[in-house]
Amino acid sequence: MFLTMKVAFRNISRQKKRSFLLAGAIAFGMLVITLMNALTGGVVGTIRDNFSHALGGHVFITGQEWTDAGQMIMKIRPDENLDRLLEENATQIEAFTRRSQAMPTMIFGSKQTMQMLYGVDFTEEDKLLDSLVVTQGRLADVLVEENAVILPQPVGERLGVQVGETILIRLETLTGQQNVGELKVVAFIEDQEELGLSAAFTSRSYLNTLLGMDQHEYQILNMFVTDLSLVDSFARIFREGLRTPDEGEEEAEPQVAVMVAGVPLDPLAEAEEITPWEGTRYRVMHINQIMEAVELVVGVLNRVGLVIFLILLVVTMVGITNTFRMMMIERTKEIGTMRAFGMHQKQVKNIFLWEATFLGLLGCVGGLVLAGVISLIVGNITFDADPSLQFFLNQGQVVFDVSLASVIGNTAIVVLISLLAAYWPARAAARMSPMKALSSHT
Repeated sequence: MFLTMKVAFRNISRQKKRSFLLAGAIAFGMLVITLMNALTGGVVGTIRDNFSHALGGHVFITGQEWTDAGQMIMKIRPDENLDRLLEENATQIEAFTRRSQAMPTMIFGSKQTMQMLYGVDFTEEDKLLDSLVVTQGRLADVLVEENAVILPQPVGERLGVQVGETILIRLETLTGQQNVGELKVVAFIEDQEELGLSAAFTSRSYLNTLLGMDQHEYQILNMFVTDLSLVDSFARIFREGLRTPDEGEEEAEPQVAVMVAGVPLDPLAEAEEITPWEGTRYRVMHINQIMEAVELVVGVLNRVGLVIFLILLVVTMVGITNTFRMMMIERTKEIGTMRAFGMHQKQVKNIFLWEATFLGLLGCVGGLVLAGVISLIVGNITFDADPSLQFFLNQGQVVFDVSLASVIGNTAIVVLISLLAAYWPARAAARMSPMKALSSHT
């Protein structure tokens, strides 16, 4: 085996130009698929981070209860069971955020529109402001003005309002009464409605006042987890732990349907009569459910990249096959000599197959090195891109993230195709008659 590999490596070394061209063609295909996988992987990670900061966490808990007047309201009260779960899983929780929300009518002059509004503690959510893409104004002003609001750019355009002006909002309190407030526009941000994320942000304490809640109360408890790969099981722990006895057996994980801030957070309520219950019922959702649509698009891009990769490899495969046929003809006497000295057919075939393997591996290594260099250079460039693209960037920079599994899988595909391309020439060389080979003039 070692002798066969040594002869195969020597054959590649003595035909440097030919080997370089074949390995270069393989490296180009490996470069394309690696960059495609790294780019899509980085985009998914960046969007996930921006989504999680815009939504306030990776796992989202909402609570609903019935008032004495027979109204169902969304609110989370002090709960020993919830506190116990938070304490038991504290090692997996990186941070908490608490929010309120409303869907008010925003009014400016004769124009009005409805827009999801989040009540946020901006001092608690310091990373939120970093994840928003500003088109006008200053985000820092939300820390100064109590009734400051950050609006998506399209909302400001529909209302015809400018930074520094005040808008009216009309909304219902938790008990169903009408209330009116004023919000001062301090900044416009890029809206990502096409990704399901469209929200305005204001102070939680001010929004609570308009909703008829205490300043320190909240409606949504969000959690950042330390390990995103465990977010599904982490959410399941809270879903099971917060279920009340009257909710019955565990149901399948709810499908996302209701839009909250343009992002689905609640399952679609069935058209049936709701029976009032005692205490608080919780809904637990997580970031992976929201990211399913994005990952579906990315999956399509990866499949397109794989098809392009395979087409490039098929073209390369034809080149490898023709090259190995030429090599077989050029080495006819050499093959005859090896056979005359007692080399078996299998050994001759293995020499050609090992050459193909080495070429495939060299091409893969070259493609990976080039992909790494390009990723390093491009990843350190800060782009002044259109605001609509900033949501896909990390502070203006492209993020590349390729998994070890995809690298191993792509390398295995390259080596396999290289072996298939070289198999028939190798088989023909192995079956060559020693006498005819030695008497050949080639």
